[in-house]
Amino acid sequence: MIRKSYAQGFLIAAFMVLLAVAAAWAGVRDQDKLEPTGGRLSETKPAGKEVVPKSPKRSSRAARKPAPPAASLPIGPMESLAGKWWTSGNDFGTSQVYFEQEGTSVSGTITYADGRTGKLNGVLTGRKLNFTWTNSSGDSGTGWLEQSWNNFMGGSYRTSRGASGSWTLSRINGNWCLGGSRDRIRRVTHNARGQLFFLTEDSGIEVGRLQGPFIFLQNEFGDVVKGTMYYKGNRVDFSTGAYWIWCGSRPPNG
Repeated sequence: MIRKSYAQGFLIAAFMVLLAVAAAWAGVRDQDKLEPTGGRLSETKPAGKEVVPKSPKRSSRAARKPAPPAASLPIGPMESLAGKWWTSGNDFGTSQVYFEQEGTSVSGTITYADGRTGKLNGVLTGRKLNFTWTNSSGDSGTGWLEQSWNNFMGGSYRTSRGASGSWTLSRINGNWCLGGSRDRIRRVTHNARGQLFFLTEDSGIEVGRLQGPFIFLQNEFGDVVKGTMYYKGNRVDFSTGAYWIWCGSRPPNG
């Protein structure tokens, strides 16, 4: 009996030991399952999180900084207003103006295509001419012209009756280089009626006419070639592909 009880106790103790070992083994396996990579959790300190450098941010001030303005096209040195200018066919009336300048004081003689005449007097400040004017029709008023380019002026006027309008002038009288060549200079002049005359390099005389910003070269049958004045007044492009470039108001050898 004693032996039987002893044997039962030994079996029970052995069974309990086996249960403890099985439980411990199950815990180890459960611990293995906690590691995403399937391995044991490391006893060492895990490596620090990799820091990816962020691209530098622009400051709000820099983001708001406007782009630099485009460089303005330079205007050449101030050229005397003295000489003959042609109106570009606007509401002041087709005419030519002959300016005389002494210092900042400017006087002008107006000759209209319809035969009227006029006078103006003004003061030049920088590139702007403020003036008063009268004509043979009894009209009078004030106005201003501003020299945007050496051969181009534009502005407005007001009459004594309160009417207003614009007045644009281009200097056409002078030397023009055919194709930009100083060996092929056209010496151009015009009158108040818009008739154009020019002397070629071989001393030939050619004719044409002015109409606003256009130059028409003519023969005995009428207009044959149309030229368009560039807005700066220093180039004329013709329908044939030829062009004139402004060469100055002085004679070639002057």
